[in-house]
Amino acid sequence: MNTYANIGSRIKKARKAAKLSQSELAAKLDKTLRTIQKYESGEIRPSVGMINSIADILHVSPVDLIGYQRQELRLDTMADVLYVLNELNRKSSLHFSIDVKRPPDYNEWTCSLRFNGNDREHEHNADLCQFLERYAEARDQVETYWTDQAYFDHWFEEELAYYASTALPDKEPEVLSTDERLKRRNELDRQMIEAKEKAAENGGE
Repeated sequence: MNTYANIGSRIKKARKAAKLSQSELAAKLDKTLRTIQKYESGEIRPSVGMINSIADILHVSPVDLIGYQRQELRLDTMADVLYVLNELNRKSSLHFSIDVKRPPDYNEWTCSLRFNGNDREHEHNADLCQFLERYAEARDQVETYWTDQAYFDHWFEEELAYYASTALPDKEPEVLSTDERLKRRNELDRQMIEAKEKAAENGGE
């Protein structure tokens, strides 16, 4: 995990590379010299917004200051995409449903992953939903020529910096006896039948 001192040392290194003194950086950020000294010594941790501002001034990436190691992940084949999907499924604080619609029941053939932002059992669903809202807007701005790819890449770097310290623990796999597994399967079947019956009753009113 990144310590405040590690972030501070990266700020100091980037500041020196940019040939700025602590006083000059403080003036550009409208901060006191003592605040910059505390950032660099690790006494206090700058907010994500401040890290973004420092990164802009020093012409570096926010994630470089935070120390986030970007994964060298390339999706060259469908197998790579499927692997990422399964990795998402392994996280205990995320959960998605898979909605499949296809003819003849529907006009189009679509498949989507659905994250419930109100799912309190999976705490990071809300974070992901909020990010996807922002991502959709940012991507649309590029595709409709309101902004360029460089602006999008900068925005995405800031998002990475914000979530760099948000850990996603893996699920603990359930180890069940055959009897217990069948018992739970039967209970789910019962709940599904009740739900269908209730839906049919409500539809008949």
